[in-house]
Amino acid sequence: MARVSNSSLEGLNGNMGDMVYYKINGVTYTRRKPRKRSNAEKKKMKTSSINERSQGMFTMVQQYLKGLSLPLRFGFQGEVKGARHGYHACSSYTRLNCFALDGQAYRIDPALFKVSIGTLMGAEDAEAIRTDEGVLFTWRDNSGTSSAKEGDQAFLVIHNPTKEAAVWKEVGNYRKNGQDLLNHTFGNPEGEWHAYLAFSQENQRSKKRKLSNSIYLGMV
Repeated sequence: MARVSNSSLEGLNGNMGDMVYYKINGVTYTRRKPRKRSNAEKKKMKTSSINERSQGMFTMVQQYLKGLSLPLRFGFQGEVKGARHGYHACSSYTRLNCFALDGQAYRIDPALFKVSIGTLMGAEDAEAIRTDEGVLFTWRDNSGTSSAKEGDQAFLVIHNPTKEAAVWKEVGNYRKNGQDLLNHTFGNPEGEWHAYLAFSQENQRSKKRKLSNSIYLGMV
């Protein structure tokens, strides 16, 4: 995929020769059509153990991220480049960094998974505890350490991969407050709910937000 810089081609949309032109958010991009493979090549790909694992991981990531598209749009906003959205960035990060391997078996480890990445100072000494009202997140005020500021705001997420569900708060309490409540009625949940905490900091000039890496706080 490449962005089209030639003004005479910017209005194209569809196939032209071996190239495909399409628009995303008003910007024209192009990519080459995939090459047709012979039956022998297709058979070899199907029998390749490496390709089988790669395809299996890709499918597992797509399944794992269901229900997370909106919080990932916020948490990976710093990774948006052209047609690459936050969801795509998280998908790539997960495939490369979040699998636990045991021989031929593999699975996504929730402790390695991230709902945000960035260079902002993250949370320290944090916990997440289920209450009657939802999940109470607590952390130590580390304002003044590295890039951390008192006015940084908490990004709270709980995720249930089995139910393909997530509950989140994008802009919560300030770092200096040391805690925030994510309201949620659990009822009788199926599967496991995993908690994540990050911070974001507003850029006064651009009005965009700088994120920290999320930290995993276990099951709640």
